[in-house]
Amino acid sequence: RRIRMLAENLARETRLRDVAYRIFNRLDRILFAGHLKSAVYLSYANLGSEVSGATFTHGHGPNPRVKRISIVLNSFLHQHAKPRDVIASLVHQMIHAFFLVACGPQDEKETGYGRLDHGLHFGKVMETIKTLSGAKIKPLPLDFGHSLGPHYDDYYAPPHRRRRTCNGKWYSSHCHAHVEAIGENDINEWYGAVCHPLLELPESVQKATVLLYNDRHHKLEEVPRSSPTTPPSTESVEFVFQDKTVLIPGGKIDAFSSIRKAVDKTESRYLVIPEEVDEESFMRLLELIHLGRYSPDIGPVRAPGKKGPPIIKPLHHESQPFLLTDVRMFKLGALLGFDEVKGVALERLNSQHVTREDPVCVLKEIYDGADPDPDLRVWVKGFLTKGPETDWLDPRLGIGGGMGGREGMTRGEPPNLVKLDQDMGFKSRFRDLVACSSALHIDVLKAK
Repeated sequence: RRIRMLAENLARETRLRDVAYRIFNRLDRILFAGHLKSAVYLSYANLGSEVSGATFTHGHGPNPRVKRISIVLNSFLHQHAKPRDVIASLVHQMIHAFFLVACGPQDEKETGYGRLDHGLHFGKVMETIKTLSGAKIKPLPLDFGHSLGPHYDDYYAPPHRRRRTCNGKWYSSHCHAHVEAIGENDINEWYGAVCHPLLELPESVQKATVLLYNDRHHKLEEVPRSSPTTPPSTESVEFVFQDKTVLIPGGKIDAFSSIRKAVDKTESRYLVIPEEVDEESFMRLLELIHLGRYSPDIGPVRAPGKKGPPIIKPLHHESQPFLLTDVRMFKLGALLGFDEVKGVALERLNSQHVTREDPVCVLKEIYDGADPDPDLRVWVKGFLTKGPETDWLDPRLGIGGGMGGREGMTRGEPPNLVKLDQDMGFKSRFRDLVACSSALHIDVLKAK
């Protein structure tokens, strides 16, 4: 009401042209939380008789020196407009500008995204503002097609041009009087299906910033969603992990059909990562999606012509957690249904020839909790029976040792199960783990 009173007073003082400038910041604070103040350049220009105004994406306004969003009101049609029509005309353009701020600059290849269109998203904001403006007084004359009153529509627009529906340039809105309206029921149905569910997602999804993975430094960087370098939302996926939201370009996801399938199943762009996933594994997942591989590089534990599972060698405390990382990545893939992630992890597990990691920690990671994935249990059986000497694997004798098997031939290096149960300082912890896990106990018996 105060804004309308200010506009009326300025009009009586024959300062109608000043109305838009004087009320812009107030409208911005009330309707758009102040997001437009530093992002928009407001001006007047003669735009002919068809449009009430236009909003231009960053750096594409009439003034080439202006790099911000430009809102240009039509001086030709505003010179004798009513104050409330001027307010409505300005709000109409501010809605367009809001989507450029919230979603980033319009790109020539992204016109289908609709930042500057009069689509469902525009309609929802416009109808909401119109309803609020009419809480105690007559609502503002807001609509999809904005006219500055019947006098201008009839007088200035020749009959053969009154129903023209030109789309205008890709970098600007085209706000003529006869934009096709969208029904309120259609708007509300779309909002209920697409937008309202987002309110149930974590607050990080609703922020004006988002995280991007920096594949050069293996870290997450926070950037504005509206930044020109931020991938467009329509072509991206967002992983919601803990209190973070990480945006991933759609092209990266498309290389992993199971991940794309999991995202599509949510019927949204957002995939919530379960709490069971640790942060290090999540970062490895991002590394795999962006680079097609994840660290650490298993080169040091591979050998030409030799395959895994690896042979246990004396413990080296500075050894990188090759096996532990792969097991965690396999479990992540199994938990989320990411088959490609499981495949990469299993291939790495079967490519390592030797290991100097703590094997009990690796087995604990596999058997701690629910029964492991069948593919992982097959790998464990191969790991337990792995050894450089086939004599230890003689099926007539079984694997010898203190776990009840018959003593086999002891020539050469024993297999991993014997090392775990008898040698190298693993015996006590390994037996405790077997006692606590029925699944591991069964797999050990099968290996023997």
